Amino acid sequence: MRDASLFVHRWGQGPGLVALHGFSLDGRMFARFAQALGRTLIAPDLPGHGQSAERATGWTETAAAVAATLEREGDGTLLGYSQGGRVALQVALDRPDLVRRLIVVSSGSGIADPAARTQRRAADAVLAERIERDGVAAFVDAWLAQPLVRPRLTPELAAADRALRLEQSAAGLAAALRGLGQGVMPALSERVGELSCEALWIAGERDATYRALAEPLAAACPRGRALLLPGGHNLVAECPDALAAACR
Repeated sequence: MRDASLFVHRWGQGPGLVALHGFSLDGRMFARFAQALGRTLIAPDLPGHGQSAERATGWTETAAAVAATLEREGDGTLLGYSQGGRVALQVALDRPDLVRRLIVVSSGSGIADPAARTQRRAADAVLAERIERDGVAAFVDAWLAQPLVRPRLTPELAAADRALRLEQSAAGLAAALRGLGQGVMPALSERVGELSCEALWIAGERDATYRALAEPLAAACPRGRALLLPGGHNLVAECPDALAAACR
C-alpha cells in the first residue's frame, strides 16, 4: 500500500511492529521475520529504496516520515536493522510519545568524532558516484564481498538477498548514501540516555563491530538491554526465528 510519504509492506491486520530495513534492501527483507514474529508487521521502504526510491533522502525528513508511519500504523514497537537502526534511534529520541519499545539490530548511534564523520561522508560520496557510474550489480558484488555485511545463508536465501539488492536503483542508493549515511547522521551516543522507552540492542556473535557497541549503548539507556544472537551482521536474514523470539 502507498501512504502520503513512504511505501509500506504489511503482514497482518491492525497496528503492528514497524521495522526499518538496511542499506541497499527494502521492506521486503522482513518477509521471513514477519512469518516467525506471528503478529502484524509494517515495513516501510526508506527513501532511496524500493518503492520509496524517489522520496527525499534528508535525515530529518526521513525520521519525520518514519514517525508519521509509526503514528498512523504502529503499535509502539520500532525495530531498525543496520542503517534502519540508526533512523529508528533518531525517531525514538525525536518522538518518545510514539515509541514504547525500541529494538536496534546490528547498528549503533553514529560516529562521535567529527573528523571521522567527515571522512565517512567523503567516502560515502565516492561510493555514491561509483554506484552511479558502474551500476547496481557491480556495487552489490563488492558490497557483499565485505566480511561485515556478507550474510551466511543457504544458496537459495543468499540468491534471494542478492536479487532484492539488485532491484534497487543506482540513483536511489546514491541519494541514500548522501542523505542517510553515517557521515551525515548526527552523533547520538550522548543522547541515548534520554531514551525513556525499553531499548533492546541486538548484535550477532560474529559481528565484532556491532557486538562491541551493543553492551555500552544498552548500559547508557535507563531501560536498556543487550542481546547477542548466533549470527553475523544480517540477523534478519540469518536467524529470523531467534530474532522474532527476542522481539515478542
